[in-house]
Amino acid sequence: MLKADPLTGYSLLAMLLLALLASFGWPYLASLAGCFAWFAASRMFTRLLPLQRVQVLIMFALGTAGLVYGQFQEGKVLWWLKALEGNQGLISMLLSVSFLRLIAITELAAKEKLPLGRTALWKTLLGVHAFGAVINFSAMIIMADRLAAKQGLTPLQALVITRGFTLAAHWSPFFASMGVVLISAPGASLWKLMPVGLVLAALGLVIAGSLLLRKPEAELTAAYPMHWQALTLPLVLAVSVLSIHLVKEDIPVLTLVSLLSLLFTLVLLLVRYRYKTKQYLRQHIEITLPSMSGETLLFLAAGVLAAGLGSALEAAEFSLQLDVFGPWQAWLLLLVLVVISGLGVHPVISIATAGGLFSPWVTDPNLLALVFLMAWALGVSLSPLSGTHLAMQGRYGLSSYAFTRWNLGYVAILLLVQLAALHFYAFLN
Repeated sequence: MLKADPLTGYSLLAMLLLALLASFGWPYLASLAGCFAWFAASRMFTRLLPLQRVQVLIMFALGTAGLVYGQFQEGKVLWWLKALEGNQGLISMLLSVSFLRLIAITELAAKEKLPLGRTALWKTLLGVHAFGAVINFSAMIIMADRLAAKQGLTPLQALVITRGFTLAAHWSPFFASMGVVLISAPGASLWKLMPVGLVLAALGLVIAGSLLLRKPEAELTAAYPMHWQALTLPLVLAVSVLSIHLVKEDIPVLTLVSLLSLLFTLVLLLVRYRYKTKQYLRQHIEITLPSMSGETLLFLAAGVLAAGLGSALEAAEFSLQLDVFGPWQAWLLLLVLVVISGLGVHPVISIATAGGLFSPWVTDPNLLALVFLMAWALGVSLSPLSGTHLAMQGRYGLSSYAFTRWNLGYVAILLLVQLAALHFYAFLN
């Protein structure tokens, strides 16, 4: 049972609203938003898992050391402000998207008999991908809870759900991966990243389904009762974000996702429940938002790390001196990032670090951004310490380290697919 924490919840809401206002022309509010974010973080630190605490403290310590070094050498306060305000757009997006679960859950089948067989599992794979691409982690948990209700979650069911979900990191503007990448590879275009990411995700779904559903037990395995009308909300929301971004490219994608997620939630709650809207919103703010301690603190600490790294590199006048950054160099970077994730380092840490090192010297930010999206999608599939696999372990009793073993061959195949994709992208550009 999650514990209510109104002070933390409303602090996060204040940060979210101030960050939105800052992005719409009141930039001085960004520092105030950062203060609310760090106040909430100080109250949420005790909620972290032991490993998350270690990761957050290491990132915070390294980032602070870089800021101190830069301050001593250059005497600039700009990097300290970046650390205070770091990643608040990304955190705002995560918090805003979490509100969508208030209107999405009612769209899903609750008491239907679970269908069996390969066709039903294919629908589950595609459904968790499409639905999870918008409401994120909640979609995976909703479906897994339904499948695990009577007999527990089988490894096959867990792999169908987790692989379908994580592949959306290739392209979804509602995923944390896209937010991190757009920040870590300045100049990258959503319009160039999404088509490539969608193709990669489609290939990944075909590969994942082909590998999993050829198993003999697939024929008798229960699947989620997927109703395609439940995808109306994700589709309308995604089209709305992309349409507005096409007309108003000066509005950041993260801001659009945050604003439309909140507006859609509020409008549909009023239409469906009217008098219970206030109750549902209050519960979400006071209980659900404070429970998002892991992602909130990881991204805040990653912002400090990125600012500290930037400050230290500027002070040291560091230059990577890249002669060329083509598809082979991009793939080798991808390989390094995936291996690091496999060792348990969260992708946000490795991507933030690589972004600070490579982004000033890479001539095509979209190529670097594609590497980061690929690294996130494969990294969370391989890492035993990703939130996806830790949820499978803590909630359904499946070893998170077993997922690393189960996914090794799958990730190896996707790495080869992505090597071909990087070469094809380079050929077209």
